[in-house]
Amino acid sequence: MNTIAILTPSFRPDFDRLVQLHESVLEFTDSSVTHHVIVPRRDLPLFRALESPRLRVWPESDFLPAGFIATDGLAAVVKKLRFLPSMVRFSALNLRRPWPPVRGWVLQQVLKLSAAPKLGAYAVVIIDSDVVLVRPMPAELFLRSGTVRLFEKPNAISGDMDRHVTWTRTAHRLLGLPDPEGPAYTDYVGGIVTWDPELVSTCLARVEEVTGKSWATAISAQLHFSEFILYGTYVRHFGSEQQVAFTEPSTLCHSYWDPAPLTGARVGQFIEAFGPTDIAVHIQSNSVTSGETASQVMAALRAEASR
Repeated sequence: MNTIAILTPSFRPDFDRLVQLHESVLEFTDSSVTHHVIVPRRDLPLFRALESPRLRVWPESDFLPAGFIATDGLAAVVKKLRFLPSMVRFSALNLRRPWPPVRGWVLQQVLKLSAAPKLGAYAVVIIDSDVVLVRPMPAELFLRSGTVRLFEKPNAISGDMDRHVTWTRTAHRLLGLPDPEGPAYTDYVGGIVTWDPELVSTCLARVEEVTGKSWATAISAQLHFSEFILYGTYVRHFGSEQQVAFTEPSTLCHSYWDPAPLTGARVGQFIEAFGPTDIAVHIQSNSVTSGETASQVMAALRAEASR
């Protein structure tokens, strides 16, 4: 069993970002670390040109739960028809529960949960395509005395963070827990998140026990869901004393989450906020930050990280 593996769902529009991420994986991780990338079948030829002993590319179909069929080809066509409602733009169908269809961002979460226990690693590090490593990422960052690191930031979700609050309530419901008590909740969402594959499996078994459905059917039916909050909530409430012995509030990743482009004075502010524990930089792809600005930020932060 490998010590750690890196897992990244991706697709054609994120290809250039994935290339940058993988180059940083090669630079800043041990040669024993394999980077696993999951892509739609139609994107396989593009991504498989990158394959090496350090990079394995998987089609989504290899990790689709039973009863799920990928519709990525149809999704690509529908996406161009902007007059159609967002609910019609989906990436998979669950034949056991066809409605609502599975949207792309929910499918990515299902694929992560399905793949993590199957990669033959002691710990799985989830890193999205729009992240770049800028400092060494040794396995010791994520493993301590046989325990896998849990990113956990208490009281980081305030009542006005509507999506995070909903994700937290959804996780509690799927796990058979009472509604969380406010006014603030624990955050488990970050640019770099580590999972214990054994705990992923028992978490999904808990969802099936509570809902009476397959975990994939129960999760894909949710309109608002976070795989990171589901996993973190499960570990906190159902993990053993040893399994929750290694928790840290640092994401290890300096992130820009705003949907608006990173511009103007915020560029300098973002660079200035880079911290000594940050080993990666994340500029959310949905922000449509210009390539020139992203390159400027990365150059500045790589220089800072090398000092």
